[in-house]
Amino acid sequence: MKRRGAILFGLSLLAGLSSTFLRKKHPHQQASGDLAVFYAGTWTYRDEAHHRDHQLEIDPNMVIKIDGHAMPATVESISAEKLVLLDKYGFHLEVKANEQRPVALFDEADNRNYVILSPHLNQAAGQ
Repeated sequence: MKRRGAILFGLSLLAGLSSTFLRKKHPHQQASGDLAVFYAGTWTYRDEAHHRDHQLEIDPNMVIKIDGHAMPATVESISAEKLVLLDKYGFHLEVKANEQRPVALFDEADNRNYVILSPHLNQAAGQ
């Protein structure tokens, strides 16, 4: 009787742990794909020091271009608040977001923060 109870306890513990791991793993994979789409787009940021606007392009596969030039980088982390990229020189590029869109960019190579302009400001600047 004791042996049967120990076996049942072990099986129920194993079933509980496996369902916990499987449940956590699946939504995380889906969220990463959704986050890639969230950051994807063409974003304009302003360099106040040089009085110039630049374009940051992020595609859903996390291919990055700045002013039309490809920037080889790998994704270090992605969350609803921040996308962290590591460029080929070892510097980080951080794209920060609010609930609606990316709003700021930090370039570790220059140690500078940039504001990502809202879409309606981009259209007004182009007119």
